[in-house]
Amino acid sequence: MKFKKLAIIILNLILLSSFGLAQSSSAMYREALKIFKSYRYEVDYADFQMKTYEEDGKTVLQLLVIVKSGRNHFDEALLVAYAASGSAIDKTKSAIDRVSVVVKVQYKEEVSIAATADAGDVVKLYKEEMDVSTFMGRLTWH
Repeated sequence: MKFKKLAIIILNLILLSSFGLAQSSSAMYREALKIFKSYRYEVDYADFQMKTYEEDGKTVLQLLVIVKSGRNHFDEALLVAYAASGSAIDKTKSAIDRVSVVVKVQYKEEVSIAATADAGDVVKLYKEEMDVSTFMGRLTWH
């Protein structure tokens, strides 16, 4: 009997935390979409994901953004995705630790370019407190 109550409580906590994460992700997506639209990039809600994972005993919250680009504009798509993410993090006051962007470049075959940045650097880029060359130098490329 006690096990069933404990299991129900744990299940409810998991559902509530995932609901809160989904609401936060939705609010961030709406904020980021404003910048994506201004640069004429189409991003679906499924391309804007929040993930958690364990690293060195800590829980890390990562925002993953996937954007499509033509072969000559992948660098612009990367920076627009980071600027949109910075806007979303800043305006929703989300506790994101890292932002990863995957740019899918359409050519003869699809090629993906991926990079990860610290969320603080992403917000600084958005607020123009960090220049683009410094930001690009701090990225971790995958």
